[in-house]
Amino acid sequence: MLKTSSIPSPLLPDAARPAVPIRPVQRPTGIRILYVITCFAALAVAFVRSALRRDDGPERFAREVRATFERMGGLWIKAGQFMALRIDLFPAALCRELSRLQTRALGFPPALARQIVEQELGAPIEQLFDAWEDEPFAAASIGQVHRARLRIEQVWVAVKVQKPYSGDLFARDFAVMAGLARVAHALGIFRHMRWSEGLIELRQIMREELDFGFEAASTRKMRRVLKRHGVYVPKVFSHHCTRRVMVTEFLHMVLMADYLRVAQNDPDRLRAWRAENRIQPRLVARRLVHSFQRQMMEDNRFHGDMHPGNIGLLRNSRVALIDFGTTNFTEREYLQKFRGFMRALASGEFSKGADLCLMLCASLPPIDLGHIHARLTRVLQSWATRSWVKALPFHDKSMDNLTLEVMLVLLGDGCTMDWAWLRLHRASSTLDASLIELHPGIDYRKVTAQYFRKAELRRVRRAVSAIGAQRALAIVTGALDVPARLKDYATLQSALIRREVTVFQGIVDRTTASLSTILSLSRMLVLAQASTTIIAAAATGVTVFGPMVARWLGDLPLRVPASDPRSLTIVLLVDAWLLLALARLHRVVGGDRVAPHRRMVAA
Repeated sequence: MLKTSSIPSPLLPDAARPAVPIRPVQRPTGIRILYVITCFAALAVAFVRSALRRDDGPERFAREVRATFERMGGLWIKAGQFMALRIDLFPAALCRELSRLQTRALGFPPALARQIVEQELGAPIEQLFDAWEDEPFAAASIGQVHRARLRIEQVWVAVKVQKPYSGDLFARDFAVMAGLARVAHALGIFRHMRWSEGLIELRQIMREELDFGFEAASTRKMRRVLKRHGVYVPKVFSHHCTRRVMVTEFLHMVLMADYLRVAQNDPDRLRAWRAENRIQPRLVARRLVHSFQRQMMEDNRFHGDMHPGNIGLLRNSRVALIDFGTTNFTEREYLQKFRGFMRALASGEFSKGADLCLMLCASLPPIDLGHIHARLTRVLQSWATRSWVKALPFHDKSMDNLTLEVMLVLLGDGCTMDWAWLRLHRASSTLDASLIELHPGIDYRKVTAQYFRKAELRRVRRAVSAIGAQRALAIVTGALDVPARLKDYATLQSALIRREVTVFQGIVDRTTASLSTILSLSRMLVLAQASTTIIAAAATGVTVFGPMVARWLGDLPLRVPASDPRSLTIVLLVDAWLLLALARLHRVVGGDRVAPHRRMVAA
């Protein structure tokens, strides 16, 4: 449990925090699809209206889209958050607005929450808790959270309750989304969206959202992992957790969302609170960034939704994280490429960083990648130059801005983005909402370089601890890890070579198909010309063809002008040679001569 010495003094009284709006819950019916169609028709009208406005049209439309997704609720809120990931497809204003969906969800009547808790835990509320607050203090797309105190443990807890009919609602919404995705795929709308992969992601999210057992397991695991980071995660009371109810320790902390609100409205009060609780904003910012980078690149299990509502401030610049419903990991080889990309940014190896950008794509166009590489290198260099200029706005130096510029370059040349990169980007971009207030002059390159130095020290300490002090000197020498670095670099380069070979193979296959078609047409022309020669030979009475040929051709030879038999024979010999040569070329083009390219890609 969180120590009393770590609990900060309140920053805002409970009365100052806005209440969660409550809306009645109804069982979804067959008219749900009609309601969705009506909402999208209203959005189409709003889009036309925004296109005609010259001032705030796009921003107004983005707000209407967010409000519409909130009204539809259910899985549409998750779909909106998914759309916010696609900064390579949708306008930045729309992506920013949709990213706010996670903090503006509606609650449901408290009486229903009590009923669900009693059904799931098999006992009356009064038997389980000696204190229960009916009004929820937080809500999300899938449920809401109540404050209570366990009767036996005498511990204040947060009780997360799933919204009624969520399973039915999600199933109906997913069916509508799948239909829309099939139509979009058939019409070729936003091919870069990779609709099938998006549906797979949403189906997995739906499965995990509807069973709080997944979140409880993620919270327990992250509690163990983040303890090494100095980041606090609430304790899970597993014996009170079910598929629709999850009970965790209630943290007496100050939410980053409240911190940001007071920073805008009452900065003097905020300064006094920071001094009282020994909060250093820049230290908090570095700890958040380093912990997040460590989650991504060392633990390979990271909080995927680090917005201000999920970050808590404790005394002495310590931090806490809550809500692990969105916890992601990355395939190992892809993570290695991403780690190499971040290391290249920190060390100023921008050409290598451009190579890794191409390797992080889902697919590349069958064109020369040299000019894409040059543009990416310039983008990385420009961002690095801006990153150390303290006078520039935070957005110009942020990782979110860099990723946006990189993705625009890649998309402009037909490169498609991988969902893994988009998940990593979303997680880091949500953290920016806190960093812009905590440390607006942050130098990401410097902070990332500090992280990699600390990561090397941690690796050395683990090795020394595992093998023993007598080999400490050898381990410290091995910290340079030249062979391993060379191996990693060779692995990355081989992956890039495979990408280049894949692109080259696409060009070769298309060229081969074209050549094969041309050769087939040439053979047909030679055969036609040879047939004409045979007919001409028959007209001259060449004996080699005999009367049998005349019977086959009928009176057709009589219609062809007579020619010299020797000339016709030479022409036929040339035709025969051309047919043999074309047949040989066709076997070369379509046979085993191109197989080595495929073997290289397979390797």
